[in-house]
Amino acid sequence: MSRVTAKYQLTIPREVRRELKITPGTEVDIARKGDKYVLVLEPINELKKRWRGRFKNSKTTDEYMNEIRGKVS
Repeated sequence: MSRVTAKYQLTIPREVRRELKITPGTEVDIARKGDKYVLVLEPINELKKRWRGRFKNSKTTDEYMNEIRGKVS
């Protein structure tokens, strides 16, 4: 069981840190999943994975941005 400090900090138990390979500097996020909250490791990498390949064999980034924002002169 972990306890929140006066500064709202939370210590992740040693077993959990080892299993998830959490080290100082690891980026984490807390996300709501239904009626629970979960720890998300390296949220930027998760976002990259989710979007990877979306525009494969499609438009370039500039073409896509021009399409959604309109051509910028």
